[in-house]
Amino acid sequence: MSFAKRLLKSLLPRRAQRFLRDAYESMRRHRPASHRGRPRYDLSAAQIYPEGVQFDDCLRDGIAPLLHGLVITKDTPVASIGSCFAEEFAHHMRERGFRYVTAEETARDFPTSANWGRVYTIPCFRQIVLYSTTSDFPMPIERSDNGWFDPLREEDTGYLATRDEAEAAIRAHRAASRRAFAETRVLILTLGQSEGWIDRRTGLAWGRRPPRDDDQFDARTFSLEENVAWLEESLTRLRALNPELDLLLTVSPVPRFATFAEAEVITASFAAKCTLRLAAERMTRALPRTWYFPALEMTLAYNPYALRSDNRHVKYARVDRILALFDATVVR
Repeated sequence: MSFAKRLLKSLLPRRAQRFLRDAYESMRRHRPASHRGRPRYDLSAAQIYPEGVQFDDCLRDGIAPLLHGLVITKDTPVASIGSCFAEEFAHHMRERGFRYVTAEETARDFPTSANWGRVYTIPCFRQIVLYSTTSDFPMPIERSDNGWFDPLREEDTGYLATRDEAEAAIRAHRAASRRAFAETRVLILTLGQSEGWIDRRTGLAWGRRPPRDDDQFDARTFSLEENVAWLEESLTRLRALNPELDLLLTVSPVPRFATFAEAEVITASFAAKCTLRLAAERMTRALPRTWYFPALEMTLAYNPYALRSDNRHVKYARVDRILALFDATVVR
């Protein structure tokens, strides 16, 4: 440590030192050292965590080899399904003039390749795959104050005036869903949440919150083992329907709005994201022509408000907030 640094440290209170260090890190973020590997340890640049504003460029260079073999051109039929973040992929592909598969009219504010609506959980995705690839999957039809509806899909998929109309619409949707999966060359699947409602009578997962609270439904958090098994089954079935299908998985960075199955929503949301991220990783290792795109990491791993310029260590201001929470909750 230089004499000037030692002198400054001896004169300034600890709080002032920490404030100045955080300010220095914020400035340093915009002038990081050149990113490179560590030949001494046989590590490439992609194996070293990027500092400062180089984050996106380094991530791009690092994942490019991992996405080798996946090519999307303007002529490639592309479909997307998943949680609300899947909407961003759909808008992006359509606005840039790509060949986005549209087998069915959907809600205006949430475009998808068929009228699936937002598909938040893997068990709901699995049910969609099952009713799209088999002819004998159950067809539950429910009624609320808004009309008759398909409980396997979320609210934006619509309501009908009569049960017969709802049944006809569901049959037409299932045929369109099958076409969408069969016609696409690349399917982008965004995994969103790991909590949902299970109908005790049927064992089916609802795509929406039930319109009433009673003992008919269980709010459940799905385990890693369940998610992995259901996801692998679903993707394998889609490949049987469409052997040419390439699969691109991503995890939505959007946390859940509320939890009905757990005691606290923030920690439950992050536990779910970890579970889904690991499930996606397992699929890339278990299934051929299955890739992962790091939307979650791009959103959460680059945080200039909480992290120092190395994008790894925590700024003192955030450390103080963490320890204040620790004192307020567990220290007596």
